Amino acid sequence: MQERTSGQRRRRPSTSPAASSQKKKKKKPHKAWRIIKRLFSILVSTILSLFLICIITGTIVATAAAIYVLDFMDEASTITLEEMELSYNTNVYATDKDGNLLNIYQVNNETQRIPVTLDEIPRHTLDAFVYTEDERFYTHDGVDYKNTIGAFLNLILEFWDSERGGSTITQQLIKNVTGDDDPSPSRKIREIFRAMTLEKNYDKDEIIETYLNYIGFGGSCNGIELASIKYFGKNVGDLTIAESAVLAAIPQSPESINPFAGYTDDETGEWVASGRVRNRERMEYVLWQMYEHGAITYDEYQDALSEEILFTDTEEYKKLHPEENADEYNDGTQPISWAVEAAIREVQSYLMETYQIDKEEALSRINSGGYQIYTTVDWEMQQYVEERYLDLNNLVRAKDVAKYEDTNGDGTIDDLDTVIYPQSAFIALNYDGSVRCVVGAVGEKTQSIIWNYATMEPRQPGSTIKPITGYGYGIYTNEFHWGSQILDSGLKMPDGSIWPENYGGSKGSGNNVALSYGLMKSLNTISARLVDALTPEQVFSFATDKMGLELLEMDAGGRTDIALSPLSVGALTYGVTLQNMVNAYIPYGNGGTYYSAHIVSRLEQGNHELVYENNGDPYEAVDPETAYVMNRLMKNVVSSNGTAGAAQLSNKDVVGKTGTTQNWDDLWFIGLTEDFVSGVWIGYTERDRIVANPSSAKLWYNVIGEYANSLETDAEYPTCESVICAPICKKTGMIAGEGCEKGEKGYWKPDNAPRCSGCEPEETTEDPSATTEPGEAPSSTASGGTTPKPTDPPVVEPTDPPEPPPTDPPADPPADPPADPAA
Repeated sequence: MQERTSGQRRRRPSTSPAASSQKKKKKKPHKAWRIIKRLFSILVSTILSLFLICIITGTIVATAAAIYVLDFMDEASTITLEEMELSYNTNVYATDKDGNLLNIYQVNNETQRIPVTLDEIPRHTLDAFVYTEDERFYTHDGVDYKNTIGAFLNLILEFWDSERGGSTITQQLIKNVTGDDDPSPSRKIREIFRAMTLEKNYDKDEIIETYLNYIGFGGSCNGIELASIKYFGKNVGDLTIAESAVLAAIPQSPESINPFAGYTDDETGEWVASGRVRNRERMEYVLWQMYEHGAITYDEYQDALSEEILFTDTEEYKKLHPEENADEYNDGTQPISWAVEAAIREVQSYLMETYQIDKEEALSRINSGGYQIYTTVDWEMQQYVEERYLDLNNLVRAKDVAKYEDTNGDGTIDDLDTVIYPQSAFIALNYDGSVRCVVGAVGEKTQSIIWNYATMEPRQPGSTIKPITGYGYGIYTNEFHWGSQILDSGLKMPDGSIWPENYGGSKGSGNNVALSYGLMKSLNTISARLVDALTPEQVFSFATDKMGLELLEMDAGGRTDIALSPLSVGALTYGVTLQNMVNAYIPYGNGGTYYSAHIVSRLEQGNHELVYENNGDPYEAVDPETAYVMNRLMKNVVSSNGTAGAAQLSNKDVVGKTGTTQNWDDLWFIGLTEDFVSGVWIGYTERDRIVANPSSAKLWYNVIGEYANSLETDAEYPTCESVICAPICKKTGMIAGEGCEKGEKGYWKPDNAPRCSGCEPEETTEDPSATTEPGEAPSSTASGGTTPKPTDPPVVEPTDPPEPPPTDPPADPPADPPADPAA
């Protein structure tokens, strides 16, 4: 390193003016660039900030919109067709004599409907609604966007004077169901989402079917079936093209375009049928739409335009249909019939058991749940029997069974005192357990849901129990047969008394009589010996488990029906209903199969959704041989020598059994024909002796005899080829041999058909069954058995009396008719 000398100076480089000027020029662009760069930075930051603000705002808006939409979707998901169908009316149906369905009762709600299935609606009727209300129904997803946009624009800009309709059939259905008709955009959005959701969950057929069943047609009339009946008096399946167009014109404005709409002119006071005029205009539009879319031909279009439409409110229609009136079905404003009431009670019991609810809740569900109740009732028969039961004199001579009470305490009976008449009930079942008709009391029915003596009143059945207990079980088990010889004498009780007695206080003849004779004459002694020999326990099991009789096994007080007197003469602890007793006889008329009594065959809810079906739950109660032998045994009862001769019919083979309880408090007759099994009961509400001792068989004849005899059917009792039909040996009760004196024909099961071989040809004996008091009796009871030991204390029950001689025609009705039963 070189050292500087003292005289040396450090020189600064010299700069020329030109260079200096160039340097200055270079600094200027640098400053501008910095300004630009700064401005650019600010601009980018601003843009980024705005972008971020937009993103955040958009996110917030999108989130809010999503929540808003989800709320609509949640609301939309709550709408179901099943919910809509629950608003249908509850209807009860029966059949007429030709098997046609009749609507016999309809709950009187604010709105009325009779639902039908899509296959019941003609194609041209369906087309009329689709091409008028929603021509793109089968292609859109619930919303017609073209019409919807037009409706929105009209709402804002008001292109058209009236409100522009953009709703599809699906949207209209939702609006009808929800009642949400607010004209705001939010309602429209809700409706759109609901429609789209509904279309995802259901097919087009389900939607259009529900729509046609639901929409209003003016007033309380809803649904196309009821509209068809209201305006044309016919079912929807019978509508013409023109009539279909009339109905399709109504939904646009049901209260003003329905054909019956109008007003009374203030000046003239005359009715102005404005609805007919407006409906015609709209109807022509409907027909044009159908033609325009190819649903009908030009000729069909012209024919429909020129068709003369007959409305039910015209005089011409009324002249052509004089028989058509409100009696065809009960709309809920009148007391319901006995059959309808029984059906409602049956459905009520089903709902209570199925859903574990009380009676009130079950009845409330029936009234509001849109049930379709299909009954087994023969409406013609029901009306016939109800007519008979309006007047007690149609059944018995009222003055003969009137009971007088000295209510004012003056010691004399006069017009100021109370006259009490007996009550009566009747029920008929088909051999599949279905109720054909039922009447629960005497007199005009003035209230609904009241006491029914046929289905609700347990009474002592008397001798009607005998074929279901000892006789039936004896034949079923082969312990006894048609001619089994049984001692006609009471059983000796532990206290030394003899029980039971026969009619008139007779202790019995002391002779052996045939089993068939014992039933024909309703001898209590024979029935008691049968039950005692077979044991009450086994007979009880047979009667309840096999024959369906509702007897008491044991109550809290130790009382039971497993004893001699209940099972042999019907002295039950509480009794049985008429329906239950008639039900127990079914196997003896159909070949041995038991079916539970039921008046409802099918229960549907909403638009024909099956709730349950009832076929009676059949099972074999007895074998066909037993059923046929018992049937023939009861044929003897309904003969000139039996206790029910008055029930004979010229055109029907009547079999059955009479029943009379202790002190004549109750009289019964269960009668079978080839067509049905039925029963009648009569007795005072407060149990007391029936004066005049009327014939229960004659009572049955007065109620149903003529009707039953008039039925021309091919029905027959099931025969059993294996059963042996042969003359009875008068001496032994067996099948008569060559040397036997032959009596009437008897019927034997093939595995219990003893043949007599001990009679010599010249020997003759008197048939004990030929007289009321047989001759000398052997000591045996049941085909050589010994007298069985009694098992319970004596209870005296009367044997059914013989038929009384014919009486005069019924007298005039009493001054005071029988009162209606209290619920």
